Amino acid sequence: MDKKEYPEIENYIKILSTYMTTSSITKLKLSYEAFNIKKYPKSTIIEDKSLKDSFCILICGTIRHYTITTEEEEQTLRFTLPSNILCQYNSNTSEHTEYLCCMSECIILSMSNRTLKEIGEDEHINICSQNIVLENLMFEVDLLRMTPQKRYEKLCKQYQNIFLSVPLKYIASFLGITPQALCRIRKRLLNS
Repeated sequence: MDKKEYPEIENYIKILSTYMTTSSITKLKLSYEAFNIKKYPKSTIIEDKSLKDSFCILICGTIRHYTITTEEEEQTLRFTLPSNILCQYNSNTSEHTEYLCCMSECIILSMSNRTLKEIGEDEHINICSQNIVLENLMFEVDLLRMTPQKRYEKLCKQYQNIFLSVPLKYIASFLGITPQALCRIRKRLLNS
């Protein structure tokens, strides 16, 4: 995808500055030039190999991470929202594959880990990624300890606009409840 199609270069560079230690605008612009921009239409399943060994930032859109259970049902694991690093938790020993699905049209900036190392940003990016993974895991563990209503309330607080781009059935799956239970919780909270 041609970078000239995206006049928002300054916004992209601002997002990059969140994750990169490079302080000067010139260096950030050079870093930006090393990134690949990929646009995915809504409902696209992004293959793991296309993002493997790369540092990726979701510029716009929402991505749902999910796995297929032994009962052949999709279980939503997490969501990635705009301006966030696209982290996957797959390990080499994991028997479950993590799939990524675009909930809306998505634009992803990616740079190979090798290029990151060449420009001296690999250590800082690894620390940022580890911190984000840790925050996400702590959020997910917290959800496991809560009642469904408390999970819903925490989700609303953490991801305020998620209901604008993600269907309720996927939110219910993430919360570990049925869509019907989610509707009852929402109705109960509206009436209280």
